[in-house]
Amino acid sequence: MIRLLGTHSMRSPCRARVVVIASIILTATPGPPDAAAQRPELRLPPGAGVSLVQTLSTPEGDRESVHTVAEATAKGLRWTWQLVEVAPNGDTVRQSFRYTELHGDLADAIRFRAYHDLNAPEEHPGYTMHALSRAVYRRLRAAGSDTFQIMAVESPKGGGMLASFGMGRGPTPVRWRGTLSVVTPAPVKFPLLVNGRRVEVPALHLRGRLTVRSNIWEPELWILADSAYPFLLKWVGAPTRATNLLQTIRVDVPDGLPELERGMSASCRAELPGIYFGFNSAVLDAASDRSIAAVAGLLAKHPDWTVTLEGHTDSIGSAAANRLLSERRVESVRARLMGDHRVDGARLKTLGYGSARPRETNTTIEGRARNRRVELVRKCARQ
Repeated sequence: MIRLLGTHSMRSPCRARVVVIASIILTATPGPPDAAAQRPELRLPPGAGVSLVQTLSTPEGDRESVHTVAEATAKGLRWTWQLVEVAPNGDTVRQSFRYTELHGDLADAIRFRAYHDLNAPEEHPGYTMHALSRAVYRRLRAAGSDTFQIMAVESPKGGGMLASFGMGRGPTPVRWRGTLSVVTPAPVKFPLLVNGRRVEVPALHLRGRLTVRSNIWEPELWILADSAYPFLLKWVGAPTRATNLLQTIRVDVPDGLPELERGMSASCRAELPGIYFGFNSAVLDAASDRSIAAVAGLLAKHPDWTVTLEGHTDSIGSAAANRLLSERRVESVRARLMGDHRVDGARLKTLGYGSARPRETNTTIEGRARNRRVELVRKCARQ
Protein backbone atom coordinates (compact mmCIF):
# COMPACT_ATOMS: atom_id res chain seq x y z
CA MET A 1 0.00 0.00 0.00
CA ILE A 2 1.35 3.43 -0.94
CA ARG A 3 0.50 6.66 0.83
CA LEU A 4 1.83 10.12 0.31
CA LEU A 5 3.73 11.28 3.38
CA GLY A 6 1.00 13.18 4.76
CA THR A 7 -1.66 15.20 6.23
CA HIS A 8 -5.00 14.43 7.81
CA SER A 9 -7.92 16.78 7.64
CA MET A 10 -8.94 18.94 10.57
CA ARG A 11 -12.34 19.79 9.08
CA SER A 12 -12.89 18.34 5.61
CA PRO A 13 -14.09 14.76 5.09
CA CYS A 14 -11.73 14.48 2.12
CA ARG A 15 -9.08 11.77 2.64
CA ALA A 16 -6.18 13.53 0.89
CA ARG A 17 -2.74 13.00 2.37
CA VAL A 18 0.57 14.36 1.11
CA VAL A 19 3.65 15.94 2.58
CA VAL A 20 7.32 16.58 2.27
CA ILE A 21 8.99 16.49 5.67
CA ALA A 22 11.33 18.89 7.44
CA SER A 23 12.25 20.04 10.91
CA ILE A 24 14.27 22.36 13.17
CA ILE A 25 15.16 22.53 16.83
CA LEU A 26 15.82 25.50 19.08
CA THR A 27 19.32 25.71 20.55
CA ALA A 28 22.18 28.16 20.91
CA THR A 29 24.25 27.48 17.81
CA PRO A 30 25.25 30.27 15.40
CA GLY A 31 23.98 29.98 11.84
CA PRO A 32 25.92 30.38 8.59
CA PRO A 33 26.42 33.84 6.98
CA ASP A 34 23.42 33.51 4.64
CA ALA A 35 20.98 33.05 7.54
CA ALA A 36 20.85 36.75 8.36
CA ALA A 37 17.10 37.22 8.70
CA GLN A 38 15.59 37.21 12.20
CA ARG A 39 15.07 33.63 13.40
CA PRO A 40 15.47 31.48 16.47
CA GLU A 41 18.84 29.84 17.02
CA LEU A 42 18.87 26.51 15.20
CA ARG A 43 20.76 23.27 15.48
CA LEU A 44 20.62 21.39 12.22
CA PRO A 45 19.98 18.61 11.36
CA PRO A 46 17.21 18.18 13.94
CA GLY A 47 17.49 16.03 17.05
CA ALA A 48 15.39 13.26 18.53
CA GLY A 49 11.94 14.21 19.83
CA VAL A 50 11.31 17.16 17.53
CA SER A 51 7.79 17.20 16.09
CA LEU A 52 6.60 19.30 13.19
CA VAL A 53 3.21 20.05 11.76
CA GLN A 54 2.62 20.58 8.06
CA THR A 55 -0.65 21.72 6.55
CA LEU A 56 -1.94 21.01 3.07
CA SER A 57 -4.42 23.63 1.93
CA THR A 58 -6.71 22.61 -0.95
CA PRO A 59 -10.13 23.78 -2.13
CA GLU A 60 -11.58 21.18 0.27
CA GLY A 61 -9.90 22.69 3.37
CA ASP A 62 -6.80 22.44 5.57
CA ARG A 63 -5.33 19.03 6.41
CA GLU A 64 -2.56 18.54 8.95
CA SER A 65 0.08 15.92 9.71
CA VAL A 66 2.51 15.49 12.60
CA HIS A 67 5.99 14.03 12.11
CA THR A 68 8.54 13.25 14.79
CA VAL A 69 12.25 12.46 14.77
CA ALA A 70 12.23 9.16 16.63
CA GLU A 71 16.01 8.81 16.63
CA ALA A 72 19.07 10.67 15.34
CA THR A 73 21.92 8.21 14.73
CA ALA A 74 25.28 8.19 12.98
CA LYS A 75 23.47 6.75 9.97
CA GLY A 76 20.61 9.21 9.65
CA LEU A 77 17.33 10.60 10.96
CA ARG A 78 14.56 8.08 11.72
CA TRP A 79 11.14 9.69 11.33
CA THR A 80 7.71 8.48 12.43
CA TRP A 81 4.22 9.55 11.47
CA GLN A 82 1.33 8.18 13.51
CA LEU A 83 -1.83 8.62 11.45
CA VAL A 84 -5.12 8.83 13.33
CA GLU A 85 -8.12 9.77 11.19
CA VAL A 86 -11.76 9.59 12.27
CA ALA A 87 -14.36 9.57 9.51
CA PRO A 88 -17.75 11.32 9.87
CA ASN A 89 -19.41 7.93 10.51
CA GLY A 90 -17.04 7.25 13.41
CA ASP A 91 -14.73 4.79 11.61
CA THR A 92 -11.13 5.26 12.73
CA VAL A 93 -8.01 4.69 10.63
CA ARG A 94 -4.73 4.17 12.52
CA GLN A 95 -1.48 3.68 10.64
CA SER A 96 2.19 4.05 11.48
CA PHE A 97 4.82 5.19 8.99
CA ARG A 98 8.58 4.97 9.59
CA TYR A 99 11.29 6.17 7.24
CA THR A 100 14.95 7.19 7.45
CA GLU A 101 16.74 10.13 5.90
CA LEU A 102 20.38 9.12 5.47
CA HIS A 103 23.16 11.59 6.33
CA GLY A 104 25.00 10.67 3.13
CA ASP A 105 22.01 11.70 1.06
CA LEU A 106 21.63 14.92 3.04
CA ALA A 107 25.18 15.70 1.95
CA ASP A 108 24.88 15.31 -1.82
CA ALA A 109 21.67 13.69 -3.18
CA ILE A 110 19.97 15.39 -6.14
CA ARG A 111 16.71 13.45 -5.75
CA PHE A 112 13.76 14.26 -3.51
CA ARG A 113 11.17 11.63 -2.53
CA ALA A 114 7.71 13.18 -2.11
CA TYR A 115 5.76 10.09 -1.09
CA HIS A 116 6.18 7.00 1.06
CA ASP A 117 5.18 3.38 0.58
CA LEU A 118 3.78 1.87 3.77
CA ASN A 119 5.24 -1.55 2.89
CA ALA A 120 8.59 -0.32 1.53
CA PRO A 121 11.91 -0.46 3.41
CA GLU A 122 12.53 2.43 5.79
CA GLU A 123 15.61 3.60 3.89
CA HIS A 124 15.60 5.10 0.39
CA PRO A 125 19.26 5.60 -0.63
CA GLY A 126 19.82 8.40 -3.12
CA TYR A 127 16.90 10.53 -1.90
CA THR A 128 16.22 13.18 0.68
CA MET A 129 12.66 13.44 2.00
CA HIS A 130 12.69 16.50 4.22
CA ALA A 131 15.29 18.90 2.89
CA LEU A 132 17.49 19.57 -0.10
CA SER A 133 21.00 18.22 0.18
CA ARG A 134 23.79 20.55 1.24
CA ALA A 135 25.48 20.15 -2.15
CA VAL A 136 22.35 21.20 -4.07
CA TYR A 137 21.87 24.15 -1.73
CA ARG A 138 25.44 25.37 -2.22
CA ARG A 139 25.16 25.14 -6.00
CA LEU A 140 21.86 27.02 -5.97
CA ARG A 141 23.42 29.84 -3.95
CA ALA A 142 26.53 29.96 -6.12
CA ALA A 143 25.08 29.49 -9.62
CA GLY A 144 21.35 30.23 -9.24
CA SER A 145 20.22 26.84 -10.54
CA ASP A 146 20.97 23.12 -10.34
CA THR A 147 19.76 19.84 -11.78
CA PHE A 148 17.12 18.15 -9.66
CA GLN A 149 14.70 15.23 -9.57
CA ILE A 150 11.47 14.64 -7.63
CA MET A 151 9.98 11.18 -7.19
CA ALA A 152 6.24 11.82 -7.00
CA VAL A 153 3.15 9.81 -7.94
CA GLU A 154 0.85 9.66 -10.89
CA SER A 155 -2.63 9.64 -9.38
CA PRO A 156 -6.01 8.85 -10.92
CA LYS A 157 -7.46 11.41 -13.29
CA GLY A 158 -8.44 14.61 -11.50
CA GLY A 159 -5.95 14.05 -8.71
CA GLY A 160 -2.26 14.75 -8.84
CA MET A 161 0.56 14.44 -6.38
CA LEU A 162 -1.46 15.99 -3.56
CA ALA A 163 -4.81 14.43 -4.37
CA SER A 164 -6.74 11.91 -2.32
CA PHE A 165 -6.18 8.25 -2.96
CA GLY A 166 -6.62 4.87 -1.37
CA MET A 167 -9.76 4.17 -3.38
CA GLY A 168 -9.77 2.61 -6.84
CA ARG A 169 -6.54 2.55 -8.84
CA GLY A 170 -3.55 3.47 -6.69
CA PRO A 171 -0.87 5.99 -7.65
CA THR A 172 2.08 5.10 -9.84
CA PRO A 173 5.53 6.46 -8.88
CA VAL A 174 7.08 8.73 -11.50
CA ARG A 175 10.41 10.57 -11.49
CA TRP A 176 10.32 14.19 -12.63
CA ARG A 177 13.66 15.46 -13.98
CA GLY A 178 14.81 19.00 -14.62
CA THR A 179 16.17 21.99 -12.75
CA LEU A 180 15.61 24.14 -9.69
CA SER A 181 16.28 27.87 -10.00
CA VAL A 182 16.48 30.69 -7.47
CA VAL A 183 13.66 33.22 -7.92
CA THR A 184 15.05 35.95 -5.64
CA PRO A 185 18.71 35.77 -4.55
CA ALA A 186 18.09 37.42 -1.16
CA PRO A 187 16.28 35.29 1.44
CA VAL A 188 12.76 36.39 2.36
CA LYS A 189 11.12 36.24 5.80
CA PHE A 190 8.87 33.25 6.39
CA PRO A 191 6.39 32.79 9.29
CA LEU A 192 6.75 29.78 11.57
CA LEU A 193 5.41 28.75 14.98
CA VAL A 194 7.98 27.35 17.39
CA ASN A 195 6.35 25.95 20.54
CA GLY A 196 3.39 28.19 19.78
CA ARG A 197 5.51 31.33 19.44
CA ARG A 198 5.46 33.23 16.13
CA VAL A 199 8.91 33.73 14.61
CA GLU A 200 10.29 34.53 11.16
CA VAL A 201 12.95 32.44 9.48
CA PRO A 202 14.94 33.19 6.28
CA ALA A 203 13.61 31.36 3.23
CA LEU A 204 15.06 30.87 -0.24
CA HIS A 205 12.38 31.05 -2.97
CA LEU A 206 12.85 28.49 -5.75
CA ARG A 207 11.04 27.48 -8.93
CA GLY A 208 11.32 24.11 -10.61
CA ARG A 209 11.00 23.16 -14.25
CA LEU A 210 10.55 19.39 -14.39
CA THR A 211 9.37 16.99 -17.07
CA VAL A 212 8.21 13.41 -17.39
CA ARG A 213 7.28 12.09 -20.82
CA SER A 214 5.59 15.10 -22.52
CA ASN A 215 4.39 16.72 -19.31
CA ILE A 216 5.87 19.86 -17.74
CA TRP A 217 5.61 20.72 -14.05
CA GLU A 218 6.73 24.05 -12.54
CA PRO A 219 6.31 23.94 -8.74
CA GLU A 220 7.41 26.76 -6.46
CA LEU A 221 9.27 25.96 -3.25
CA TRP A 222 10.53 27.88 -0.24
CA ILE A 223 13.35 26.27 1.77
CA LEU A 224 15.14 27.33 4.93
CA ALA A 225 18.10 29.51 3.89
CA ASP A 226 20.61 27.54 5.92
CA SER A 227 23.15 25.25 4.29
CA ALA A 228 23.27 22.88 7.28
CA TYR A 229 19.73 21.59 6.68
CA PRO A 230 17.75 23.50 4.00
CA PHE A 231 14.37 21.95 4.78
CA LEU A 232 11.11 22.53 2.97
CA LEU A 233 8.95 25.37 4.30
CA LYS A 234 6.40 25.68 1.50
CA TRP A 235 5.44 23.94 -1.73
CA VAL A 236 2.91 25.31 -4.21
CA GLY A 237 1.53 23.29 -7.07
CA ALA A 238 1.14 19.63 -7.96
CA PRO A 239 1.59 18.07 -11.41
CA THR A 240 -2.16 18.27 -12.17
CA ARG A 241 -3.47 20.53 -9.43
CA ALA A 242 -1.62 23.85 -9.16
CA THR A 243 -3.86 25.27 -6.42
CA ASN A 244 -2.55 22.91 -3.73
CA LEU A 245 -0.33 24.50 -1.08
CA LEU A 246 1.78 22.56 1.40
CA GLN A 247 3.32 24.52 4.27
CA THR A 248 5.32 23.78 7.40
CA ILE A 249 3.44 25.78 9.99
CA ARG A 250 4.83 24.78 13.38
CA VAL A 251 7.67 23.01 15.15
CA ASP A 252 7.44 21.72 18.71
CA VAL A 253 10.49 20.67 20.67
CA PRO A 254 10.56 18.14 23.54
CA ASP A 255 11.02 18.82 27.24
CA GLY A 256 8.96 22.01 27.24
CA LEU A 257 8.32 22.07 31.00
CA PRO A 258 10.69 25.00 31.81
CA GLU A 259 9.17 27.21 29.08
CA LEU A 260 5.64 26.20 30.07
CA GLU A 261 6.37 26.92 33.73
CA ARG A 262 7.81 30.35 32.94
CA GLY A 263 4.69 31.31 31.03
CA MET A 264 2.35 30.10 33.75
CA SER A 265 4.36 31.84 36.47
CA ALA A 266 4.79 35.14 34.62
CA SER A 267 1.42 35.63 32.95
CA CYS A 268 -0.68 32.77 34.38
CA ARG A 269 -1.38 31.61 30.81
CA ALA A 270 0.56 29.52 28.30
CA GLU A 271 -0.15 27.80 25.02
CA LEU A 272 0.45 24.05 25.11
CA PRO A 273 2.84 23.01 22.34
CA GLY A 274 2.64 19.50 20.97
CA ILE A 275 -1.10 18.87 21.37
CA TYR A 276 -2.43 17.19 18.22
CA PHE A 277 -5.82 15.74 17.34
CA GLY A 278 -7.22 13.37 14.74
CA PHE A 279 -9.21 14.47 11.73
CA ASN A 280 -12.15 16.66 12.74
CA SER A 281 -12.25 14.93 16.12
CA ALA A 282 -11.15 14.97 19.74
CA VAL A 283 -8.94 11.88 19.30
CA LEU A 284 -5.48 12.74 20.62
CA ASP A 285 -2.53 11.83 18.43
CA ALA A 286 0.15 9.73 20.14
CA ALA A 287 2.60 12.58 19.49
CA SER A 288 0.72 14.56 22.18
CA ASP A 289 2.01 12.31 24.98
CA ARG A 290 5.14 14.37 25.68
CA SER A 291 3.23 17.62 26.10
CA ILE A 292 0.55 16.06 28.31
CA ALA A 293 3.27 14.54 30.49
CA ALA A 294 4.86 18.00 30.79
CA VAL A 295 1.56 19.47 32.01
CA ALA A 296 1.21 16.67 34.55
CA GLY A 297 4.76 17.32 35.74
CA LEU A 298 4.05 21.03 36.11
CA LEU A 299 0.91 20.39 38.16
CA ALA A 300 2.81 17.94 40.38
CA LYS A 301 5.44 20.60 40.98
CA HIS A 302 2.77 23.19 41.88
CA PRO A 303 0.12 21.29 43.89
CA ASP A 304 -1.61 24.56 44.80
CA TRP A 305 -2.48 25.37 41.18
CA THR A 306 -5.98 24.88 39.75
CA VAL A 307 -6.03 25.33 35.99
CA THR A 308 -8.40 25.68 33.07
CA LEU A 309 -7.82 24.04 29.70
CA GLU A 310 -9.10 26.37 26.97
CA GLY A 311 -9.78 25.06 23.48
CA HIS A 312 -9.71 27.20 20.31
CA THR A 313 -10.26 26.49 16.61
CA ASP A 314 -9.99 28.31 13.31
CA SER A 315 -13.11 29.64 11.58
CA ILE A 316 -13.60 26.80 9.07
CA GLY A 317 -17.05 25.35 9.72
CA SER A 318 -19.92 26.76 11.74
CA ALA A 319 -19.46 28.59 15.02
CA ALA A 320 -21.54 25.99 16.86
CA ALA A 321 -19.57 23.06 15.44
CA ASN A 322 -16.26 24.71 16.26
CA ARG A 323 -17.32 25.44 19.82
CA LEU A 324 -18.39 21.83 20.34
CA LEU A 325 -15.15 20.54 18.79
CA SER A 326 -13.04 22.76 21.05
CA GLU A 327 -14.97 21.57 24.12
CA ARG A 328 -14.53 17.91 23.22
CA ARG A 329 -10.81 18.36 22.58
CA VAL A 330 -9.97 19.95 25.93
CA GLU A 331 -12.11 17.30 27.64
CA SER A 332 -9.88 14.71 25.97
CA VAL A 333 -6.77 16.40 27.36
CA ARG A 334 -8.37 16.52 30.83
CA ALA A 335 -9.29 12.83 30.63
CA ARG A 336 -5.73 11.89 29.62
CA LEU A 337 -4.26 13.90 32.52
CA MET A 338 -6.62 12.21 34.96
CA GLY A 339 -6.35 8.71 33.53
CA ASP A 340 -2.67 8.40 32.61
CA HIS A 341 -1.13 10.75 35.16
CA ARG A 342 -3.58 10.60 38.07
CA VAL A 343 -4.14 14.37 38.19
CA ASP A 344 -7.05 15.27 40.48
CA GLY A 345 -10.00 16.19 38.27
CA ALA A 346 -11.02 18.92 40.74
CA ARG A 347 -7.89 20.82 39.67
CA LEU A 348 -8.83 20.73 35.97
CA LYS A 349 -11.56 22.83 34.39
CA THR A 350 -12.32 23.07 30.67
CA LEU A 351 -13.71 25.76 28.38
CA GLY A 352 -14.24 25.63 24.62
CA TYR A 353 -14.28 28.94 22.74
CA GLY A 354 -14.34 27.57 19.19
CA SER A 355 -13.36 30.30 16.75
CA ALA A 356 -14.47 33.21 18.96
CA ARG A 357 -10.97 34.21 20.13
CA PRO A 358 -8.58 34.13 17.15
CA ARG A 359 -4.93 35.03 17.63
CA GLU A 360 -4.40 35.85 13.97
CA THR A 361 -6.36 36.23 10.77
CA ASN A 362 -8.16 33.14 9.46
CA THR A 363 -7.46 34.17 5.86
CA THR A 364 -3.97 32.61 5.78
CA ILE A 365 -2.80 29.04 6.30
CA GLU A 366 -0.42 30.08 9.07
CA GLY A 367 -3.08 32.24 10.73
CA ARG A 368 -5.55 29.36 10.87
CA ALA A 369 -2.85 27.12 12.32
CA ARG A 370 -2.08 29.72 14.98
CA ASN A 371 -5.76 29.81 15.96
CA ARG A 372 -6.02 26.03 16.42
CA ARG A 373 -4.62 25.67 19.92
CA VAL A 374 -5.04 24.58 23.54
CA GLU A 375 -4.13 27.04 26.30
CA LEU A 376 -3.47 26.41 29.98
CA VAL A 377 -4.70 29.13 32.37
CA ARG A 378 -4.50 29.46 36.14
CA LYS A 379 -6.23 31.95 38.40
CA CYS A 380 -3.83 34.66 39.54
CA ALA A 381 -4.16 37.56 41.94
CA ARG A 382 -3.56 40.02 39.08
CA GLN A 383 -6.61 38.66 37.26
